[in-house]
Amino acid sequence: AVIQEIHHRVKNNLQTIASLLRLQARRTPSSEVKAALRESVNRILSISVVHEFLSQQDAEYIDVAEVAKNILDLVIQNMLEPEFNLQTIFNGETVILPSEKASSLALVVNELIQNSIEHGFPGRKEGIIGVDITTLQDQYRIVIYDNGVGLPGAFNPGASGSLGLQIVRTLIENDLGGAFSLHSDNGTHACITIPRSEEGGA
Repeated sequence: AVIQEIHHRVKNNLQTIASLLRLQARRTPSSEVKAALRESVNRILSISVVHEFLSQQDAEYIDVAEVAKNILDLVIQNMLEPEFNLQTIFNGETVILPSEKASSLALVVNELIQNSIEHGFPGRKEGIIGVDITTLQDQYRIVIYDNGVGLPGAFNPGASGSLGLQIVRTLIENDLGGAFSLHSDNGTHACITIPRSEEGGA
């Protein structure tokens, strides 16, 4: 009960920080600063989603599919222009990870969905973003995809200066012991694989 209460307080504190950053964003005239603060708000809220789940249960393990679904809703709510018609597709098998791994994955999902919304649909009024979570024999595979314009012709994810992609690669490779790839196929597909040995001590 004490641990659950701590998670609840951490969630509340993170949401307070996000609210303060939102206030700061409203006060700045710079569109670049507004965008950076908005991205920071989403990163903070994606971590708060994990603490919210932990505050509601006894175990320190998280269903990744539920977290990803909540983050998808959260990012859309905070970033999507009102006139844009976005369809979301979610196919998620149950994947249970320890809370610290789930927090890293929550940040990764957040970054990749933000990237799709920001860069996937220039000049368009509608689009699709999907999340597929699959359990394979020795690993989990999470694919986040859109039906947007795809990657630029000479794009190299490893050499990209994008902060978001640097965060994604660092978390997946260092925190989760997994691998990450990006490719175009009627839009952009981001594929994350995580060893199944990371599952809740299994």
